[in-house]
Amino acid sequence: MQVVREDVFEAVRRGYNDLELVSEEEITAYFGAIDTASVLGHSNHIKGILFEQEYVEALEMSGVGASLFEATNHPGTDVLVFGGIDGVTEIHLKASDSVSYVTSAMQEDPEIAFAVTSEVASQIGADLIIDTGIENAALEAAVEEALFAEAISPIGAFSLFRLFLGFPF
Repeated sequence: MQVVREDVFEAVRRGYNDLELVSEEEITAYFGAIDTASVLGHSNHIKGILFEQEYVEALEMSGVGASLFEATNHPGTDVLVFGGIDGVTEIHLKASDSVSYVTSAMQEDPEIAFAVTSEVASQIGADLIIDTGIENAALEAAVEEALFAEAISPIGAFSLFRLFLGFPF
């Protein structure tokens, strides 16, 4: 699944009430004016919302009913999946390339199903998590290109910045 620019702006509008009704240009200007120290936090927030949207879309395209919660900060889980034995399953998503970040979250809430990016799924194993088929790198690139192109270098500055500061996600 390819993440498109419009999906990034949709994620921003879901995650920032003040930007819900503004144009793409106004959104770009908003993020262009934020402090560079805040870029990583905003980027991760948008990436997480984008991941939720892309996963629900992928499920629906494969014939599985799914929906997002209205609030982007719903406690415990991120997506509702309809069907199966239980009728409705709540799933927690982790938009990360860090296995330790995901396994820590899984240990905190072992009763919840976790869906993760392909990078993490390839390292953890399909018996413990759901591989969404969505790459963390693709999500990061889409957010960076749409909103933060001026604030980063084209060689994956967010990845280097995270590594330098020791952020796991």
